Amino acid sequence: MGYPKVNDIHRYSTRLMLLLGLLLPGAAVQAQHPDHIPVTRSASVNFASILEQTLQQSPEYLEIAARDTEAQTQADIGRSWIAGRPSLQVDMLDDSLHSNLGQSELTYGIEIPLWRPGERRDRQALGQQYEEQAQAWQEYFRLAVVGRLRDSLVAIHESEVFLEVEQQASADAQELVSIVERLYGAGEVAERELLQARTLLLTQQRSELDAEAMLVDAQRAYSVLTGLTVMPETHWAEPQAPDAEIDATHPQLRFMQSEIDLAQANVDKAQAEARGSPTVTLGSRREKPGTISARQDSLALSINIPFGGKSFVAAAGSAARRDKVDAEVQYLTTLRELNLQLHEIEHELFIIGESMPLSEQHTDMSTRQWEMARTAFELGETDMSQVVIAMQQTRTSARELQSLSLRQQRLTIEFNQILGVLP
Repeated sequence: MGYPKVNDIHRYSTRLMLLLGLLLPGAAVQAQHPDHIPVTRSASVNFASILEQTLQQSPEYLEIAARDTEAQTQADIGRSWIAGRPSLQVDMLDDSLHSNLGQSELTYGIEIPLWRPGERRDRQALGQQYEEQAQAWQEYFRLAVVGRLRDSLVAIHESEVFLEVEQQASADAQELVSIVERLYGAGEVAERELLQARTLLLTQQRSELDAEAMLVDAQRAYSVLTGLTVMPETHWAEPQAPDAEIDATHPQLRFMQSEIDLAQANVDKAQAEARGSPTVTLGSRREKPGTISARQDSLALSINIPFGGKSFVAAAGSAARRDKVDAEVQYLTTLRELNLQLHEIEHELFIIGESMPLSEQHTDMSTRQWEMARTAFELGETDMSQVVIAMQQTRTSARELQSLSLRQQRLTIEFNQILGVLP
């Protein structure tokens, strides 16, 4: 049997303290876990300011500097006039340990790798691809964090709405208890009805505790995501963006296209490295043929040009070419998944739009039935079981209506997120 998770411990402890506060009148019990700082709403913050804080709070934020540095170093290589690092070359000959005829020779020079025709242009293009990829990644990263922040704000709003529904249901249950207690005191109902009403109240209060725990969890998740304990004053909602198809301007697809372009540039790079770079060595040569001969100095020039090896060049680019194909497959798969998700949300939004009027009518009728049953019970025209059924139907219909409304708001935000629309 495993140990309970930390979040479960927080949730259970919160419920326990709230339950003690409900069952022990007059007891001063804190309703929230002492380690939890409630998130408050403030007019001094908005989505834009919270987003910037959330971006810096995200672990991926560390990648920005690394990607920019990588792009800069690759661009610097393309701007270099030589194809690699120069190296010092020294050759020495001396016969003092063998024939000892006084022969010596010293050749030294600087070996400089050179670009092949068009190779420097290709490396400049590679550096540009790294820069474009870094920019595309930042846009994709921003969209991803926007999605997390949207989801967190919506989760808090949903928890608040469900808590209000449960609080209203608790108030109705408490009102019923008060009615039954008055009738019981007047001798008009039996103790069984009083116990039934109190049991119904306790059951509803437990549901209210669950809703309170959901709100605490949503606020804690928001604080972890943003590093803040304040949020915008108004509930987060967005109008639905105009219907559109996913295209290449989508931030995620732009980043994946940059991956494809970079993979192609790396294919050219791998093949160029396999072909090798020509080198030129420029230096000096000092030699002495013998003991009685004078020392002679001359200029030393050496050129090295690799050639051939077509099969080796093709093999070197095969791995990079496979990475490009993998990037293309991932691009097409992502494009298909985004379009499928978009059409599924559109269909569900249509169904909810058709269901909302029906749910509103059902809620109105259930509320009316509850009011009529409560009045009839006070007048002694019906029994407790009918009142309980009416109350439960009212609570169920209210929850269903709020669930539909909240689901519609969440789907609208998800629709905008999938389209890549930023607030």
